[in-house]
Parts: sequence; C-alpha cells; structure tokens
Amino acid sequence: MVMPMLDDVLYYIEANVENSLSDLKEVLRFPSVAAKGEHMKETAQWVADHLEPLGLKVTLHKTAGPPVVTGILDVGAKRTLLFYDHYDVQPAEPFDLWDSPPFEPTVRDGRLYARGVADNKGDTVSRIWALKAFLETETVLPVNIKFVVEGGEEVGSPDMPEFAKKNKDFLKADGGIWEFGGAGIDGKQEAWLGLKGLLYVQLEVERLKMDAHSAYACILPSAPYQLVWALNSMKDRNGRILIDGFYDDLQPLTDAELKAIAKVDIHKSDVKDHYGIQAYLNDLKDEELKEAYYNAPTCNIAGIGSGWQGMGSKTVLPAKAMAKVDFRLVEDMNPDDIAKKLRKHLDSNGFEDVKMVSSDGYPPGKVPVDHPFVDVVNRANKIVFGHDIVVHPTSPGSGPLYLFTDSVPMVSIGVGDFESRAHSPNESIVIDNYRLAMKRIAVVIDEMSRW
Repeated sequence: MVMPMLDDVLYYIEANVENSLSDLKEVLRFPSVAAKGEHMKETAQWVADHLEPLGLKVTLHKTAGPPVVTGILDVGAKRTLLFYDHYDVQPAEPFDLWDSPPFEPTVRDGRLYARGVADNKGDTVSRIWALKAFLETETVLPVNIKFVVEGGEEVGSPDMPEFAKKNKDFLKADGGIWEFGGAGIDGKQEAWLGLKGLLYVQLEVERLKMDAHSAYACILPSAPYQLVWALNSMKDRNGRILIDGFYDDLQPLTDAELKAIAKVDIHKSDVKDHYGIQAYLNDLKDEELKEAYYNAPTCNIAGIGSGWQGMGSKTVLPAKAMAKVDFRLVEDMNPDDIAKKLRKHLDSNGFEDVKMVSSDGYPPGKVPVDHPFVDVVNRANKIVFGHDIVVHPTSPGSGPLYLFTDSVPMVSIGVGDFESRAHSPNESIVIDNYRLAMKRIAVVIDEMSRW
C-alpha cells in the first residue's frame, strides 16, 4: 500500500514523464566520453544545475580529471539516502553499427536510444526527478538526501579513491542506490548487492627494432609468439588461472548468499541463445554455474594486437605485440597483490621481456544479503512493480563500490533491462521502465523513513 501523502508525488511523476525525458535527452546530447576527456566540465555543470533547484547544497570537487559533483539536502531526518551515479559514458564507436546517431536521442517502439541512456544518465535523471516530485508537490521529504556523481567511472574511477579519502564524512548514509540495474531477461526487476574487483593490465613485447620480412622468422625472434606464450602460461584450457597464489585470498559464498542464489533463475537456455553458444565454459550447469557467475575470478584477454591486420596479405615478422588483460576479483582479493603475483609469474616463467606498461583497478565490494536496507528496496519494488525484486549477492561486473561499503550499504537498481546493450551500439532503455523506476525511488524514500 502506498501512503496517502505519497499519492501526489507519484501522480506528479506520472504527469511529467515527458518533461523528465526532455531533461534526459538534453544531457544525453553531451558526448561525455571519459576515455576522450571531452565535454566533461559542461556535463558536470549540467548535473549541478539540475540538483541546485531542488534545494541541495551542491559542490563541484576538483580532481586530476573530471569534477565530482556532490549534493546534500539535510532535512533533519533520522535516515539518510545516498545516490551514486556517473555522468561519463563509454565511447560510441563503431558509429556505423548504430541505427540512429548515438548522441541524438531517438525514440523507437517505446525505447529511448542513445549512448549513456542505460549506463548511467537515465538512472541519474530518474533520481533527480523523483526528488523533484517531492519538492514540486510540497510533500515533506522524510529522509536526508546525498548525491555523488562522478565523471570517470567508465575509465576505472581513478579520482574516486582520493575523493573518498577527503570526504569520508560525506560518504556516510543509512542506505544507498548504486548507479546501474533494471530488469532481467524475464522482465523481473533485479537488485545487485556487490561488484567484483578489477585489475586491468597492458602487456607489451618488443623483440626487434623494426618489423622484418617474415622470411627471417627462421632466425629472428617473434614478439607476438612471445606474447602468446606468456598469455598461454597464465590460464589453462579449463579456465584455471595458473598464476602462483592467485586463489589464496578467495572467499567462498556465505550460507546466506548461497540461499539467495538458490532462489535466482539465471535463465540458462535464454542466455545461451542470446550469445549463440551451445554450452557454458567447462559445461557448467546448475549450482556450479551460479557459483561461478557470482564468485569466480577471471583472467580475460580484452584486446590483442600485432603486425598486419589490413586487407590482403603482408608477410611480416612484427617487432612488437601487445595485449590488454582484465582480471575480475572476488571478496578479499586485492588488485595490487594480483599485479605483483602476475609480474612474478612472468619473470619466473621466462617472460621477463613482457612489460606491464600499465596496471590499475580496485578491490571488490559487497553488502550482506540480509541487510535491512535490502528489504526497504524490495518493499518499494513490490509496491511499484508488483513483485519481489530478484536479489543478486554480487555482480560479475566492477566499479568503485568498495569505497562506499564501509560507510553505506549500496543496492544497485535502475532503469535498464536485458536488451539495453550498455557499452554496445544501440544502447537503450524501455521508457515504461524509466517511468516506474522514478516511482520506485520515490517509494524507497518513503519506505526508508519507516525503517
């Protein structure tokens, strides 16, 4: 049951969906691609300009990169709700795979298409407008509100550790809504209670001063083969990571988490059809598949390059080769520790010439599945969407959640869905999900006041 005082708020949201979509389309037109570092300040300013009229005290924090926007509205309530979002987006290339220009928001068949609409500008605007509904209807706001909106999430949030260190008191709240989320493959709303950690490295080999004719492969060393052999030494054909000590700190799922995932239908057949595969890695099935999804660390080749890759033939022995490798890390695994173990592994296996030219990442973070704020979010979801939310103990993806989990329990919900294609061409959201997600935030605020 929705409390009567909330009726005006929900009606306002319903009546102003198009107005909120106009705001969303406006910010989607900013090509705020973190990897390019362009249009960041004006996008941050847009966020600030839309928080200030809601009564929040807004600050643009200078960093080495894009500014972090914060806002706080202290109404003297018992509870405080914090939102974490980001205004940066992934690169939109290749542009020719988009059915409409990525930075010209377009509606087709009930979906809004644009780069960043699902990850994460749609969520950001939906939360701003949920708060706006309280203000415009003069409904008493029953919780204090905080916003943290950064501009570097899509490149690993390099400025957030320093920001968090300087703003420990600000990053305290009774509950928090993390940046992403939405509906699963079955249309049911999902909540994610954690994120895996990440280590991202770039490996490079240079074995010649210049490329050579491939005829000399009989007497000259090969950079790409050296790199391939190094990569091959890191993981076996069954996916077991061979770096000494890699699994030392891995923690198993708790009994509460195992009970939670036992209730989750991960739609094995639908996902296989979606990706066009006949079987999962190592033919994983049932509970083993679930445990791997939620708690298996990974070693993945994200990109690899060397030599001639144009049309036709070119018989060349490349002088250089490179690979980008990402490791997803689970509870208690540390990226700095894994980076050191990787370097030791390469050196002790004859790959001293394989350079780690860059290395960055962050630890994992999780919220207990039985935390009372999780129940607050579930109650709100049930009121608005009509069903219990599907609770995932953690996500296979990564983000700077670890900076928040000591001071605020964060739950990830949002406006996206299984077909949103975040990070891919034709990124989109269902407009009806967006409408209901705004209402859910309003009800979370209301339910939180009774916790």
